[in-house]
Amino acid sequence: MNTFSSIANHIYYPSYTQYQTPIVLCDFDGTISVKDVTDTLLSHFGQDGCDELEELWVNGKIGSQECMSKQIALMKANLDELNYVLSQIEIDPTFKAFIEYTETNHIPVHIVSDGLDYAIQFILKRHGMEHLPIFANKLLHDNDRSWRLEFPYANKNCIKQSGNCKCNHVKQQHFNQILYVGDGTSDYCVSHNVDFVFAKDKLIHYCKKNKIEYSAINCFADVTKALKQAQSTAIPYMMVK
Repeated sequence: MNTFSSIANHIYYPSYTQYQTPIVLCDFDGTISVKDVTDTLLSHFGQDGCDELEELWVNGKIGSQECMSKQIALMKANLDELNYVLSQIEIDPTFKAFIEYTETNHIPVHIVSDGLDYAIQFILKRHGMEHLPIFANKLLHDNDRSWRLEFPYANKNCIKQSGNCKCNHVKQQHFNQILYVGDGTSDYCVSHNVDFVFAKDKLIHYCKKNKIEYSAINCFADVTKALKQAQSTAIPYMMVK
């Protein structure tokens, strides 16, 4: 019987003594990363059955937690092969400058993803940002070619049946404002529960349709610009378009 263990390094989650600043919660796949990481790994290493599971999820027959759990179990690759593919995935070239700005101004940034903790950490480490708090599904490896997932941030009451309930993460924050940056379907539900959304791609149309306060962005340089403008003028983020 295979024994699976986590391959992500221990992630330090800082405690905050004051909450006068906003906190920024960021999706990863398609928001920070240029490509969806899980889709990329499955396209390289997924075995028969992955596409059928994806179709069930798209049609609402299963939740993302069940879909991802079963898809990752169908993935066959050793760690070196996985790392090679991850090393080819690029991030938004303006994200590092965004992090430098937020750290200078003591604005916490948490990555909240329904993706894979190890993959996110590996990609960020290439850019010197592995210190960022990451809340994601835990990728497990058997030191051979098999993979599994654990879901430390799952919530049995999650409406979307996600592996990582982003709405539950929002409820645990005690900051002056909660700002969110995202791009797709895993960001729909949480967008109703934050103070302001910076939206890309499908999330733009969702926010518009549901009358959620948002600003459309192309990259993190747009988020940095909005933060600077709000800070210098003391106007609410929802007024920064």
